[in-house]
Amino acid sequence: MEQLQKLFGKHQMLAHLAEKFTLLIDEKRTAGGVLFFLHLDGRTYKVMIAAPYHESILKNGTPTIKEVLEHKEAMYLK
Repeated sequence: MEQLQKLFGKHQMLAHLAEKFTLLIDEKRTAGGVLFFLHLDGRTYKVMIAAPYHESILKNGTPTIKEVLEHKEAMYLK
């Protein structure tokens, strides 16, 4: 995650909103978390925050890229 923070910081994008995301919901309508799609230089980086920790990041609306990357439960998916 530190590498992603440095990469997005280098391009001064940490303050931008993480606008592309999807809630992960199973067939029983149980939330499994949220998956963020962070775009930079033609690449997409996927960062997941599992349930129930995703609720804290979404409670105030769309988070910034910095908030997503600094979340203690954030996981980078390759």
